[in-house]
Amino acid sequence: MKSRTLSGGIILLVIFGSLFINYQLFSIVMGGCCLIGYRELFNIKYSDNSNIDTIKYIGYIFLLMICLDGIFFKVNNNIKVIIPMLFLTIPIVFYNNGKKYNINDSLYIMGIIYFLGFAFNNIILLSKLDIFKCIYIFLIAFVTDTYAYIGGMLIGKHKLTEISPKKTIEGSIVGSFVGCGIGSLFYYVTIGGINVIAIIVISLVLTFISQIGDLVFSSIKRYFNKKDYSNFIPGHGGILDRFDSVIFVSLCYMVFFSIL
Repeated sequence: MKSRTLSGGIILLVIFGSLFINYQLFSIVMGGCCLIGYRELFNIKYSDNSNIDTIKYIGYIFLLMICLDGIFFKVNNNIKVIIPMLFLTIPIVFYNNGKKYNINDSLYIMGIIYFLGFAFNNIILLSKLDIFKCIYIFLIAFVTDTYAYIGGMLIGKHKLTEISPKKTIEGSIVGSFVGCGIGSLFYYVTIGGINVIAIIVISLVLTFISQIGDLVFSSIKRYFNKKDYSNFIPGHGGILDRFDSVIFVSLCYMVFFSIL
C-alpha cells in the first residue's frame, strides 16, 4: 500500500509538475509515456518473440513522429499516415514466414502506433491550447476511477461486467456522480465559456467514457491473460493501467471541443 501511494504520488508530481513548467517538458513526459505504453502493448502479445524486434524499434520512430507532431516539428498528414502503413506491411514479404511476421502482426502493431500516437498527441496539443482543459481531462479520469473503486468497496453489490469482475454498477454510479460534480465545478471556475448545463452534460458523458476506456484496456489484458500491462509503476501496474481512462477521455473531449 505504501509503495502504491508513493509511486502514485511520484507519477502525479511528474505529470502535473511538467505541465505547469511548460508544454514542451510536458510533451517530453507524455512522449515517454507513449513509448512505454507502446512497449507494454507490444510485449503483452510478443513477449516471447524476438523475431520482430526490428519491427518493434521501427515502431518507436513512427510513434514519436505521430505523438510529437506539431510540438517540436511538423509532419505532413499523408506522410505520418501512409509511411507507417508501408513500412509495417512490406516486411511481410521479406520475412516470408507467417509464424514470424504476418498481416495480423502488421495490423496489430499499426493499430498500436496510430491509436497511442494520436491519443497522446491529442493530450499534448490540449496542454498547449489550454493547461486547465488538460488538467480537466486528467481530473475527470482520475476522480471517476478513484470514486468508482471506493463506491464499489462501500456499497457495491451488483457486478458491472465480466471483463472486470470487481467493478460494480453502484461503484460506477458513484464514480460518475462524483467525477461529474468535481469536473463540472473545476471547468466552471477555471475555464467557463459555455453554460452550466452544457458543462454538466459534457462532464457526465466523459465520466462514462472514462470507465469505458478502463474496460477496453482491461479486456485487452484479459484477452492475453495478463493482470497488468507491466510493473513500471509499483502497486499500480503499467503506464496503460493508469492512462487507459485518460486516453479515452481526451479523445472524446476533443470531439466536444471541436464542435463547441
